[in-house]
Amino acid sequence: MIYMELADRKKRILSAIVEEYIATGEPVGSKFLANVAGIKFSSATIRNEMAELEELGYLEQPHTSAGRIPTQFGYRMYVDHLMGSYSLTSEERGAFDNMLRLGGDIESTLEKAGDVLAQVTGCAAVSTTPDDKAAAIRRIQIIPAGARSILLVILTTSGIIKSCLCRISEDLTADMVGFFSRFVDDRFCGITIDRVTPGFVNGIKGELYEYTYALSPIVDIIAEELHSASSGVFVGGATNLLAHREFDSEKIVKIMKFLESRDELLQVIGGVNGVSVSIGAENGRTFMKNSALIAAPYAFKGKICGAVGIIGPSRINYAKMMSSIEYFSTVLSRLINESFGD
Repeated sequence: MIYMELADRKKRILSAIVEEYIATGEPVGSKFLANVAGIKFSSATIRNEMAELEELGYLEQPHTSAGRIPTQFGYRMYVDHLMGSYSLTSEERGAFDNMLRLGGDIESTLEKAGDVLAQVTGCAAVSTTPDDKAAAIRRIQIIPAGARSILLVILTTSGIIKSCLCRISEDLTADMVGFFSRFVDDRFCGITIDRVTPGFVNGIKGELYEYTYALSPIVDIIAEELHSASSGVFVGGATNLLAHREFDSEKIVKIMKFLESRDELLQVIGGVNGVSVSIGAENGRTFMKNSALIAAPYAFKGKICGAVGIIGPSRINYAKMMSSIEYFSTVLSRLINESFGD
């Protein structure tokens, strides 16, 4: 549909209907609107305006005798042109500040961030790790963790830290640990993740010499961990969707499956720039007809490298949720840069 310039009266009526429906979940009638501050039109005039807004595609009437509710197009008009701003209270900002505490790496931080966002908003929350295969490998530490165990700690320039405990087929020696530490420093550190191809890995395994049998599997693990670090999604509070009556059991099952698909989630949330709102069919999936997705990017060292967002019903407090997501992404960026910016 194409936006049409609405007269002031229609704008006020549409805005009042959207806000009342968001608050109550009940169709809105002309009698209610006649008593809303700032409208002050007769019920007959309001009914005529509501009928015209329905013809234009902004409203729909779920039942013949009921009032109107917003369509996806009505919500979009409201968010883009009619909605007022919302300033988070000090208590609301404090809830994010107090709950968001960093873990040992960016991945655990983002996982916790999703849980915090879900708890505060009552929606399902998603967060993506820095999706940057052009990131360079900053450091790989080889730490003996037993007679036949090695702890790998991998740090990239995107701030991702991966750790993995690996078993080897023979006893570790000081010479083996020293050789392998120098080997990974020389072959991996400073190169970008996209250069760690199967051909690259197979080529350098031939340079392990007498340690080929014991350490070749560890080189494969390093490659796997690097590629898994370059793109990931965390989901928190998916069961919150059960509390929203807009979602029947069939939609819940489909949305849950969608939330389990990393690639699909990255398509939806991975490329946001600024606070982004997708409503209903804008998400490209029929089962999200009654859903809204609000997301914002976070930055590491001045570069957008991931996003955080929520999925909830289209009947959501857009102004408050958009302010919450924007503040949350700002705080997350600051904390990540303070903790991992060295």
